[in-house]
Amino acid sequence: MTTYTVKELADLVAGEVEGDASRRVEGVASVDRAGPTDVTFVVSERYAQRLGPRSVGACLVAPDVELAASDTAYIRVRNPELAFSQLLGVFHPEHRREPGVHPTAIIGRGTRIQEGAWIGPYVTIGEDTLIGRGSHVGPHTHVDDDVVIGKDCRIGPGCTILHDTRIGDRVRLYTGVRLGVDGFGYTPGAEGLTRIPQVGRCIIGDDVEIGANCTVDRGALGDTVIGRGTKIDNLVHIAHNVTIGEDCILVAQVGIAGSVGVAHGVHLGGQAGIAGHLTIGAGARIAAQAGVIGDVPAGGVYSGYPARPHREALRASAGTFRMAEVLRRLARLERRLDREGR
Repeated sequence: MTTYTVKELADLVAGEVEGDASRRVEGVASVDRAGPTDVTFVVSERYAQRLGPRSVGACLVAPDVELAASDTAYIRVRNPELAFSQLLGVFHPEHRREPGVHPTAIIGRGTRIQEGAWIGPYVTIGEDTLIGRGSHVGPHTHVDDDVVIGKDCRIGPGCTILHDTRIGDRVRLYTGVRLGVDGFGYTPGAEGLTRIPQVGRCIIGDDVEIGANCTVDRGALGDTVIGRGTKIDNLVHIAHNVTIGEDCILVAQVGIAGSVGVAHGVHLGGQAGIAGHLTIGAGARIAAQAGVIGDVPAGGVYSGYPARPHREALRASAGTFRMAEVLRRLARLERRLDREGR
């Protein structure tokens, strides 16, 4: 077991120690479970009360948080939660496979696998594909023809990456992700619905993470694009020709219809639905289960169905909750008028 002194941990996160800097720490724990050899974090004085009288190995706190006297060693950092996530990686480093190609993998003609890559059991890779340096491709994943996967990517088990998909560096795909699937495009004709060929690409930027069982369609004519640094939760569907900007957050079960433009820094809450051909402005916030049927301006905060500015949605919701009492009062008024013969 590797242990660290409080001073060594503080140096790793650019923090300042208050207390015994020589104290040794063996692991990480939540504030409720941390013991005398653990490092934990608190984000406020109220949160720090959950420590109680216990002494923990080290506690990450913000510079302006006042704490009661204790023999706990404190590490002052600007962002305790971020620093704690960094230390999680120190105590629980990611498992790295020895580079190589498993003997059960099938590799197509013209495919290049760069130095340090790992190709897992029963992976199938088509022709003329590139697997970048240090990337891992998990078991039972299928990578099609003419795909480019950048360096240091982590492709989970059971993923499907279809032809002409482009994946940047340091991308993470969790179990069951589907990239480059044909979009949902049909046109009516004399003999019923005819499928419209989907001939665009699916392009994933650097440092994107896509959660388990998400589907990202290829473009119909142009490309479906997910910008650098965007993080996508499980069970999200992104339709054809959608463009998502950088550093966006999409929470579980979001659905985005075709040809939507999502600008940089947008947050979409769980189960939010975006109708097709709309624009969501930079920095917008869409609440969980909102149904967006019109454009959202930059910085807008929208909620409800149909989605509207959040304060307006709250007033509408409050009015709905009052409706039952209004109806009861109306019924009493009608009975009174009937008795008076009016």
